[in-house]
Amino acid sequence: MITGGHSIIYSTDPEADRAFLRDVVGLTHVDVGDGDARRPARDKGSVVMRRLETQALVALVVVLCVGLWPLESWAQPSDPVEEVEAVLTDFLRVFENGEVDAMEAAFADATVFPRAIMGGEPAEPIRVAVYRRQRGLDPQMREVVAEWRASRPGPPYLVLEPRDLEIEVFGDAALATFHLVNGSSLSRRTFVLALRDGDWRIVHLHASNVIGSN
Repeated sequence: MITGGHSIIYSTDPEADRAFLRDVVGLTHVDVGDGDARRPARDKGSVVMRRLETQALVALVVVLCVGLWPLESWAQPSDPVEEVEAVLTDFLRVFENGEVDAMEAAFADATVFPRAIMGGEPAEPIRVAVYRRQRGLDPQMREVVAEWRASRPGPPYLVLEPRDLEIEVFGDAALATFHLVNGSSLSRRTFVLALRDGDWRIVHLHASNVIGSN
């Protein structure tokens, strides 16, 4: 928002014009030069000049009023679906690049269910407690990123392209679902986002993977 302006006005009656700007228009800080304007002697052209001054003053007031109007009132309303999609896209990009700090920040307000094992027997005994709901980034994501950094060229370490993306907005909440396909494997993702302080934040993620038979 524009909160101030500077202008120089030629006037044959500076006291009256200052009073108008201060008392009628509501511009409390006027003529910081404390009456520096010179008052010319009135002549036969003073009436015409006064009319021109009045017109110029009115035009100035209109410009100032328009400039002081909140710029947000002229902005087009945002599309929440596009905003949610942008948040998801940003998260997938930092995930591709293995930016753990940015991933942690994206999940600061989130709860997650760590990914369950599907297809084949695990190499080690399953500890059920590891798969309970947790707050913040899934610890398995940190392990995966560390493995990528050690074994793959990059960044980016992979390419994630959501398929069948669907976003539904319910006021200050949004639900997003999509698939990730990797060969014969199918990854299913469900994100819940909430609008907080004007920004969409990830508040929940549920991920499950299905490994196809060869």
